[in-house]
Amino acid sequence: MGEPFPGPPGVHKALMRHTGFLISRMGLVAQKQFAERMEQLGLSTRMWGVLNVLDAEGAITQHFLGTCTGIDPSSMVSTIDELEARGLVERQRHPSDRRAHALHVTELGRTTLTQGRRLAKQAQDDLLAPLDAEERKQLHELLLRLALATSEVGRQTPAEGEKTAARAAG
Repeated sequence: MGEPFPGPPGVHKALMRHTGFLISRMGLVAQKQFAERMEQLGLSTRMWGVLNVLDAEGAITQHFLGTCTGIDPSSMVSTIDELEARGLVERQRHPSDRRAHALHVTELGRTTLTQGRRLAKQAQDDLLAPLDAEERKQLHELLLRLALATSEVGRQTPAEGEKTAARAAG
């Protein structure tokens, strides 16, 4: 029989100094807690994200929505099909492009989104319970900075990517 390992369950002392591991681990924990909350409404995390972007942007094309969310076209089609089948989103003719459809959040979609936002806040509060308000704000700012640097890297030449990474590092 082995000895008990030092550290909290699932995070061995040998792993505690590896920031990438900790981010990955917390990502899994956050995703699980968030997904469990969204399941109460019959939503996937992808569906919740799509509803949020549509609510913020108004009527937009499926292609633009995919660009905004980073969802590949085939996954986007199935996500919109499911949201439409549930009455949360509807496709209508695009006002300026007869070949395209504009996506709209329905009233039921807005109601569901409001409920989802409450559940998302609960999941976030549970996850961040060990942090005070200032630490939560700092964590959010750092994660946003990393997310923005990562998204910029995909659109840049290697030299530009190195400059972006240097700016993000400090």
